[in-house]
Amino acid sequence: MNVSACPMEDKDLILESAHRLKRWEETPRRVADDYADMNRDELIKLANYQRERLEEADLARRESDRKNAELSDKLTELTELLRKSNEAVSAMAVQVSELTRQLKAEREESAKLRSEVKAGRKHLFGKKSQKGTKSKDDDMPTPHTDVKGGFDGTPESLPDNLDVDVVKNTKDASGEPAARQKECRLYRLGKTYRTMDADNHVYHRSDLGKLPKGAVVIKTYPRYTYNQETVVTEHEYEIVEYKDKEGRLMRGYFPMDGEKDEPVIESVPGTHAAPGMMAYLVFNRFFLDTPVYRETARLLQERMRLSRQTVTNWLEKGSRFFKGVIEYLKGHCMEKDSIVNCDETWCRVKVDGKYRKRYVWCLVNRLAIYCYEDGSRGRKVLKDILEGRELRTLQTDGYNVYLYLDDEMLDIDHVCCMAHVRAKFKYAAEIEHDVNARKFLEYIGRLYALEKRYEEEKLSAEQVRYFRNSAETTGIIIEMRSLLDLVKSENAPRHGNLMEKAVSYLDHFWNQVFLYRKDGDYTIDNSLAERCIRPLANERKNSLFFGSDKMARVSAAYHSVVSTCRLQGYSILEYLKKFFAEIVAGNRDYGKLMPSTIGISANKL
Repeated sequence: MNVSACPMEDKDLILESAHRLKRWEETPRRVADDYADMNRDELIKLANYQRERLEEADLARRESDRKNAELSDKLTELTELLRKSNEAVSAMAVQVSELTRQLKAEREESAKLRSEVKAGRKHLFGKKSQKGTKSKDDDMPTPHTDVKGGFDGTPESLPDNLDVDVVKNTKDASGEPAARQKECRLYRLGKTYRTMDADNHVYHRSDLGKLPKGAVVIKTYPRYTYNQETVVTEHEYEIVEYKDKEGRLMRGYFPMDGEKDEPVIESVPGTHAAPGMMAYLVFNRFFLDTPVYRETARLLQERMRLSRQTVTNWLEKGSRFFKGVIEYLKGHCMEKDSIVNCDETWCRVKVDGKYRKRYVWCLVNRLAIYCYEDGSRGRKVLKDILEGRELRTLQTDGYNVYLYLDDEMLDIDHVCCMAHVRAKFKYAAEIEHDVNARKFLEYIGRLYALEKRYEEEKLSAEQVRYFRNSAETTGIIIEMRSLLDLVKSENAPRHGNLMEKAVSYLDHFWNQVFLYRKDGDYTIDNSLAERCIRPLANERKNSLFFGSDKMARVSAAYHSVVSTCRLQGYSILEYLKKFFAEIVAGNRDYGKLMPSTIGISANKL
């Protein structure tokens, strides 16, 4: 800005402002002192405080430097350790790879050897034209088709891992080769073979005379179809009531000429059901656990109308003929020196318009007997069942009624079930996560492993008894006893309710649980009776309840027969048909009407 160009008044103002600014810049200013109002002692204290803070900060810095140095050393150490670990893992990986290669080579060599052995066996016992098949693991079950293809009619040609039930006897009762051998021969001739068959067989021949003119037969071969015909047929017989020449009143059925060879179908006494139909009703109701209302619905689909009450009445009438059979079975089941497994289960029974809880008892010894009695679970029922019986042992669970055996029947060995002990500790381990419960389960598992080994090695009863009392078994039991005493001690920590019950159960029944060591024929648990009780549980789920005590006894009677057939390997349906047919024929010799004596084959179903 040019001052000479401004008016006089402006020039004076500008000069005056310039002089004031110069004076302000040249005038000395007083510096603010924050400690001016503090005396000497206060200043000394402030200086000491600031010095202490500086010393503390210096110490903190030195400590931080020291920790940083330690962390740095540890980091270096861990880095070195990680490097060494990586080297070890790499070396182990190389070893694993080498072992895997060796194992693969050994498996290939083993498979090759098995293939050579199988081929050698076929060349030794079969035709020279037979070739070896692809090798399979010996531990794997032999498929049904492979069995039929490899079997040549001699026992030596059977695979080592063949189930004994797959191939039947090489000859039938007439001395002719069995059908399965014939099928195998068809296979060797290049023809098709059957993987299924049926007992009822109808052969339909082709009329070669109906071939087109000029046709030349190359071969004939079978084609199989299977048809199941389930139809209810009502047979109405015209009964003639007449007087003979002597004036006596007579009744009879006189078949027409075309029906001379047709048998007269009689019904089970007290019913209108022929033996076959009665057998199917019992089979469906007490083996397949079909409720009565479902059975009547099934019959309706076969165009037969039948009420529930009628079916119930027929079943009740039919059960009466099994009383003699059951008494015969009961005598054999609880014969002198028998080993009997016992259990009981509940059912609902309608009594006086209300549903009551009742109990069915089951006794098993190569055959099964079910006792309803009065539906009680009390000691009196057990006493009545065992009264006068000279059993060797009775194996049960820990139900307190069975203590009657220990108190009053000292001549009978009372063996308790190890499976129930295991179940109680299993609940404690899974629900309460008790560590000691897992230890008990480990000990029990070792005992079961020993029993499995005895079974696999097919040891005799005397050998089993010896090993059950060996140092190995005794050592496990001593460890269990020590652990039991430890968890029972006053100094032991408190356990959950489930664990307390398991410990109390094992302690109370200790002698009975381990009494199975006394005899090689005894079993470690009561699983046999438990399995036989299961059908009653299935019936309870499907049918819900029994309409009366009488029908509960009917159920017990039929289940005795059904379970006995199942245990002994007999066809239940075949036995029922044969039994009711014998009853209709007037046979009441129940000793000859048992599953083993009635004349049916045990096919191990």
